[in-house]
Amino acid sequence: MNRKVWMFRVLIIAGIIGLCAWTRSAIPSLAIAIAWGPNGLFLAAFMRGALRLPAFLEPVHRIEPVLYRWLGVGLVKRMVATPLWPMIHGFEPPPKLKNRLESLDRTEQMMRGAEICHGASLVLASAVALLYLANGRNTVAAWILVFNLLLNGYPVMLQRANRWRIQRLRAGECEVAENASSSSAS
Repeated sequence: MNRKVWMFRVLIIAGIIGLCAWTRSAIPSLAIAIAWGPNGLFLAAFMRGALRLPAFLEPVHRIEPVLYRWLGVGLVKRMVATPLWPMIHGFEPPPKLKNRLESLDRTEQMMRGAEICHGASLVLASAVALLYLANGRNTVAAWILVFNLLLNGYPVMLQRANRWRIQRLRAGECEVAENASSSSAS
């Protein structure tokens, strides 16, 4: 394993420990575990075909990427759009693909999978936060909601914005193919 990967993992753990020491509580680590932990289970369910987006979430609307940009999704994109990010989680960086269509297909599948996993984790962690809130544990609920937004909300918005870009690229390719076929038919 790459030394950078291990250094980054140690930095993340040290950050969590530092945050817990600063707050003099284990609540931040609990909140991170609740917000981030289920992603692996949801990824396994997605890979087996047992988890998919509801039909109303399949299309990405034109205004969504604009809203997400206003909310700062670009910063998250810069953080995770590196070859180091998949390696931190134990995945190999994706191979170079042969053509543009194969690249778009693979990228769209990865975006949809990440959106599903983070979206399901977002819903589950929000439900847990609401349970804590209902029991009067406002501090725990607040920490869970903060990390849930950072670790799941922003990634969902990023995936949806990327899927919009892929849809636009596909629409452009279809338009070019139609123009080419109509000009060759003439």
